[in-house]
Parts: sequence; C-alpha cells; structure tokens
Amino acid sequence: MKEKRYNDASEYDVTAEDLILIKKALHRSSFFTCLDSEQLSNFAKASRLVTYKPGDAVIEEGAKGQNLYVIVKGSAEIYVSDEKGPSPMAWERGKLISKLGPGRLFGEGSVLFDRLRSATVVSSTERDESRENNNDLTCLMVSKDVFYKKVIRSENMCNMFNDLLKETKEGTKGTVSPNTSSPLNKVSEPHITMDDFIRGVVSTDSDVSNSPLKRLKVQNTYNILRRTDDGYQRINLDDFCLFYMLMSRPDPQVDIAFLMMDQNRTGHVSKSDFGKYMGTYFDMDCDFVRLFFGNGQVIRVNEFSQFLVELQKEIGRQAFIKATKTKGDKYGYIPASAFIDILKTSCGWRLPRGIVERLESLYLHDPMRSAQLTALAAVQAEKLKGSNTEEAAARASEAILENVASKSAGLGGRAFNYADFMAVQDVLSFLPGICSLVDQCYKIKKETISPDDFKVAARTMLGGRMSRKQVDFIFQIFDLDADGFISPADTVSVAGVDFIHALVPVKGREGKLTFAPPPDYSQISSRNSLRHSANQHKHQKPEPKTFSEMLINFFEHFALGAIAGGIGAFAVYPIDLVKTRLQNQRIVPGQPPMYANSIDCFKKVLKADGPTGLYSGLLPQLVGVAPEKALKLTVNDMLRSWFSVHDDDSGIDTIHLPLEVLSGAGAGASQVIVTNPLEIVKIRLQMQGENVKMALDAGKPPPPMKSAVQICSDLGLFGLYKGAGACFLRDIPFSAIYFPAYAASKRWLCEDSEKTTALNLLIAGAAAGVPAAFLTTPADVIKTRLQVVARSGEKKYSGFNDCIKRIAKEEGLSAFFKGGPMRVFRSSPQFGITLLAYETLSNLLSDDKEKRPTAPPTNAPVRRKDMESAFGYGNSSAFSNAVDTSNLLGFLDLTRGGKK
Repeated sequence: MKEKRYNDASEYDVTAEDLILIKKALHRSSFFTCLDSEQLSNFAKASRLVTYKPGDAVIEEGAKGQNLYVIVKGSAEIYVSDEKGPSPMAWERGKLISKLGPGRLFGEGSVLFDRLRSATVVSSTERDESRENNNDLTCLMVSKDVFYKKVIRSENMCNMFNDLLKETKEGTKGTVSPNTSSPLNKVSEPHITMDDFIRGVVSTDSDVSNSPLKRLKVQNTYNILRRTDDGYQRINLDDFCLFYMLMSRPDPQVDIAFLMMDQNRTGHVSKSDFGKYMGTYFDMDCDFVRLFFGNGQVIRVNEFSQFLVELQKEIGRQAFIKATKTKGDKYGYIPASAFIDILKTSCGWRLPRGIVERLESLYLHDPMRSAQLTALAAVQAEKLKGSNTEEAAARASEAILENVASKSAGLGGRAFNYADFMAVQDVLSFLPGICSLVDQCYKIKKETISPDDFKVAARTMLGGRMSRKQVDFIFQIFDLDADGFISPADTVSVAGVDFIHALVPVKGREGKLTFAPPPDYSQISSRNSLRHSANQHKHQKPEPKTFSEMLINFFEHFALGAIAGGIGAFAVYPIDLVKTRLQNQRIVPGQPPMYANSIDCFKKVLKADGPTGLYSGLLPQLVGVAPEKALKLTVNDMLRSWFSVHDDDSGIDTIHLPLEVLSGAGAGASQVIVTNPLEIVKIRLQMQGENVKMALDAGKPPPPMKSAVQICSDLGLFGLYKGAGACFLRDIPFSAIYFPAYAASKRWLCEDSEKTTALNLLIAGAAAGVPAAFLTTPADVIKTRLQVVARSGEKKYSGFNDCIKRIAKEEGLSAFFKGGPMRVFRSSPQFGITLLAYETLSNLLSDDKEKRPTAPPTNAPVRRKDMESAFGYGNSSAFSNAVDTSNLLGFLDLTRGGKK
C-alpha cells in the first residue's frame, strides 16, 4: 500500500473551522509547539483535502512516510504490532491502541526524522450516527517536501538566516526568502557553516561561542537531526528552520535519544535495539527490560519520554546493586565514597558539581577541609543575600564551628542503604523544582524555611511528593550552618545559579503568553532577581582583547618564559653536561669505559677542567634557552587558552585531557625551531674537554678548542638542524606528557584550593618531569649521537634509522637509556624551577592578583566543575537545548561503558 500523493489530492480553501482544527492539532503535537504564526498559516494554505472510506488504511507501519495529516472529519484507529513487525495480511493489523478524532495530527515522526512509519492508521469502521450516511475519514494533508519548502520557511526564519548569511566566512552569501527555490547545485545555494551558526545564535557577551566542547556538542546534535549527510557542514535554509523548530522546544533530548537507539529508523526501539545501544554494562535480565520489552513489546516515540525517565532510575538502581556486591556489607549498606560515586556517574546528566562537593564535604573530607568548604559556601550565600562583610564572616564562623564540632565528634560520617539511595535519587532528579520551591516559599514567607515549612509547601504544591527522608537529605545539603533553616541563597550557593528558574511569560503566537516562545520572539529570562544578584558576584571572563593588547600580552609571557627558562637552565647545567657525556660514551669491546657512572663522570670533569668546566657551553645555552622556553610556554599558553572552557560561576578555565595533551605536543613541536641549533652547539662545546683528554691520553695533539660562533660557521644553516627528527621525537612527547602531568600534580597538591605555594609549584614541576624525561630518553640518546662529532676511529651514523640499528646491535637496548637517571635528575628540577620562576614573576607583575588567572602552563582547574548549564545561554534556547541533549547522550554513553 502506498500513501496518497500530495499532487493527486484536491486543492482546498481552508475554512475558519478547519483553521481552528489545524491550530489545535499542531498545538497538541509535541513536535510543532514552537511554530510561529506565519508557519501555522503556511500549513493551512498548503493543506490539501483527502478522503478515506471506512476500513481504508491511511498509513501503514513499516512504510516510508511521505505526508502529515490533520483530521477534520471522522475518526481514525491506530494499530501497532510487536517486534516481529506488521502482518502482510490487511485484516491482521495488530493491536488497536487508540482512536483519533477531529483536531488531531498524525504522521509527523516519519516526515521529520526520515524514519519508517511506527503504526498503522485506518479510517474507523464504527458508524457515527451524527454524520448520517457519511462515515468517511476526511484529512488535510501536507507532503514532506511541501512542509520543508513552504511551511517552515517563514519571514521570521528567513530574516534570522539572512542575518547569518551576511556574516558567513566560509559559506555562500546571499539572500533567501520563503519563496526561494533550491538549486540543483547545492554548493551554490546560500548556506552557512557550523561556525557561522554558533556565532549567530549565541550572544556576543557569552564565552560559550568560544567553547570548543559546546560547539562540538551542538554540531553533533545537528548531525543527528540532519536529514542527509554529504560530509560537509553545510547548513541551508531548510536545515536551519528544522533544527531551530525542533531544538527550541522544551524537551528535544527525548527525540535525539530515540534516534540514537532507533539506529535502523524503524520508528520504534525493540529489545534488540536497546541491548545493542546499552552494551554489556547494562543488565538486560531485569524486571525493567521485561516490563518494557516483554512479549515482543517495542517502545514508540510517544512512550519513549517516560521510558527514558525510568531508564535513568534503573541505571542508578543497577549501579547500587553492583556496589552492594563489591563494596557493601551484609546488611545492604555501602560506604559514602561508593554512594557518591554512583550519584556522580549513574544518576543523570545534570548533577551539579556543587552538590557533589557538598556531599564529599559532609561525608568524606577531614574536619578542617570540610569546614573550609562549608564556610566558602556560607559566605557565598550571604553575599547573594546582600549581607555585609561582618554578617558574612559571622555566618562563616558559625558554619566552621558547627562543622568542626560535628566532624570531631564523629558525626556526619555514615553508610547508605537502598532506601537512602531511592530518596536521594528522587531529590536529585527533581532538584530544579526543589530549588524553585524554596525560592517561592521564601518570597511568600519572607523568612528562611524550616523543614516543617518545606513539608507543608511540598504537600500543597507538589501533592505530598517529598518523604521525610528526602526532606532530611535536602536540609543536610542546603543547611550550611545547621541551624534548621534554608533560603534560596543557600540553594544557589550549593547547587549553582542554574537551578533556580523564574517562570516569566512572554508574548508568543497571536499575542498569547507562553513560557516557551517560538524562535526569535521576545526573549524569556529564566533567571529571577536572586539569580541576577548571583551574576553580579561571579567571576566574568575578560572581554576579548584588541590586537595590540594581545601582542603586548604575548611578549609579556615571552619575556617571562625567557627569564624563567634561563634561571632553570643555569641551576641544573652541570647535571646536563654530565648527562651529555654519558650519552655520547660508546662501549668498545675490550676497552674500559671512560666514565663508570654519573658520579665518576662528575669527578673527572671537575678534576680535569675545574669548576668552570661544569659550565662549559653555558653561554649559548642561556642565549638559546630563553627563546626556547619562552616559545614553549607561550605556545602552550595560547593553545590551552583556545581549548579551555570558561566556567562563569567559578571564573575557572577547564580543559579536557586530550586537548591538554595536544597543547603540550604543539608547544614541544614549536620549540624545535630553537632547540635543535642550541642543542648541537651546546653538545659540541660540552664534548670538547673530553676530546682533549682522550687525545692527550693517546699521545696525540689535542684538537683546537672552538667557540660557539666557529661551530655555527662550520655547521652552516642546514647543519644546525642535524638530528631534528630525533629532536621532534623527543620534544613533542616530552611536552605532551609534561604539561598535563604538571597540571594534574598541581591540582592534587593544592587539594582543590586556588592558592598555591612555591613549594607546591616546585614539587609539581619536578614530579611531572620524571615520566616526561625518562620516557623520552631514547630519543635524546639518538639525537645526541647524531649531533656530536665522531671521534677518530669511530664510524659516523648515516642517519636516524642507522643510528637506532647500530646502537641496538652494538650496545644493546639498554644503551637507549644511557644517562636516563641524569636526564631525569636534570629535567625534573629544571622544569620545577622554571615554572616556579614563571608563575612567581607572573604574579609579581600583576596589578590585580585576585583577577589575574594563573599562568597558562599551570592553569589546570583547581576544582572540577560541570562545564554545561542546561538553560539560558546567550539568546538561543536551541543552543542550550543542544548542549543539554548532548549531555544526556554523554551520560547514556558513560553508563554503557563508553560504547560507541
């Protein structure tokens, strides 16, 4: 059976009654709630009339969808089959699940998401006595192509798209209108890129537009919704209108998650589909699966939203059961650490970091650390209330005293059973509503809220949803000074400003007030006055700098890196000289080595050349190390800045580990420009003393001593970059390992505090240098062998590969780690001293030490923060919904073990 063709249907002038039915149908559909007035009018104008006799099929399950339908007369029956699919026999249409009457729409899912029909719709065979002899089903039809070309192309959407076309950098500029036809050549069609889209929908005063992570999330969400994919991020008018229409709704994540599970686009999710998506980390042998998929049941899109809610609960339940088996006791209790881990990883995708920190403060940290975190939250709450400094200090003191007393007495620490988990899971899933309830209660009472106040409010406004255990947990979390009362400032200081939302109606279609306006209508503010107050106190990311300011900042960091690098190099230069001589020492069968070990080498250099011999070649090292370290630190600075995501609430920049590694690798690659010439001159200067001694011991005339200038002249420009391949092989992985390791070491040493000490920085720098230096020693050995002048009787290495083969054959694999301990002994303290000097100089030159961010090589976040807020970024609900949707998909991906 094929659906009736749009072009074969009768053209029809919609009546006023029909228009009412169309508006009602589109209003009832969860897919079209954000159509604007013109789009509604377009739908009515494009509609054509079709009629079906009783028993005729309108659409069939499993078929490709072509049309949307609005019932204007008669009724339709909805039939669904099980996972085996519909029967080929017309009289076996499956289970009748519902009937639709006038003012109802069907067929939208298949048209919007390019999937198969998920149900069969048949003209009802039941006789309607009120319609005399006419029991036909009459529908208004709009085809898929017409919907995209004539319905959603409103003036409003075209104006928004034209604004983006004007600013496009890589797309095709032009002007579109609702009547613009799509050319056969898609490349010549006016279009924008994903970067244009991000810049256009996010307000210019928001840092979100510069967030690589959030940009990627929007891009991924767009790609899931996109009807075709030709491998190019081209967004034309139709794509733009569809994405905006779908993503401007309050709950687009439901449809995106459905698409991810319905990989075959069958219009439903079967047990097999669900099992493939969730992977082995989810226990399929459970009541949840049996209830939703038993007897061949499948999940359709109208059931999926509730399925998704229950799935999140089931994921948490299974995680708790696993924890009781591995970490629980015989009574069914698990420790606080395991309980908090479950909440962080298995209980939803929007758990605020502040809640996690509060739980850890209550149940895990030592008394002093717990008191510190509680005091900070208490001070923030008082600032939000508008309290003065004395009041804030008094509140913090009360919180500290109560917390220390409680912890010292052994109170607060506890284990958790399944009842605790159920209570906490429900509270966290309803957290925005709880925060808003506290806010509303405070506005009515105009005083802080007690547990009894909250219970009465919950019973009145939530129908008695909150149990005693849940209320107790709420007050444990938000009652910072344990006085038995909470306020909206307490909830904001713990959960963050994104969890209190004021419902502010704005005018939408036809002037009617709505909380969810169509795109480009007057913007709704989801922040109330308390949230606005919070925004006044939070750190703001600095406004983008002018080119001259960026240039000044670049040279400032370059100069700081140069000075710091010189200090570090001078401090460890004798160690570097010993390391170089050991690495160049070749083992000749039958002859004893010149140096037995590092200490022996140190003594012999000191005896032969005196103390100044330990600093042979220092001058070119200092001349070269300044630009080398400056370039490395500055490039790492720039890359980390580009890859970092700014958190408005804390003022902290965070960066993901792969991007952190990439920043370090980029810095390492850039420094080779300076490093290679420096290294080859330094090595040859360091080896001159040894060559003189060997010549004298052999009774030969010593070779002439050369200066750095003479060595450069002998080598020439290309000779200065001899061994550059090995230098790349050493410096890129070294920096890729070092900078992330240093950031992690600093974060661990500082214990989530934003304040650092010189000792912490020195230890962090030295600790990070150990793995970085040791693991790259083989490349350093190869580089040294290639760059040093071969002695008399020694065969030169013809290249990189020849060097590796001969060292392995003649000296064994252990030779690749010659001088490894000395390299670690040199690199660790050198980088520790260098970065200590770099950060110290940065702080000394700062006019505003409170606002100046930590120097970028050490700008790892001192506490981990959730990087997304689900509501209200910039001026685009579509953008924030895309980020929130991607967070949900990330949560589901995490619970199934990262299965792709």
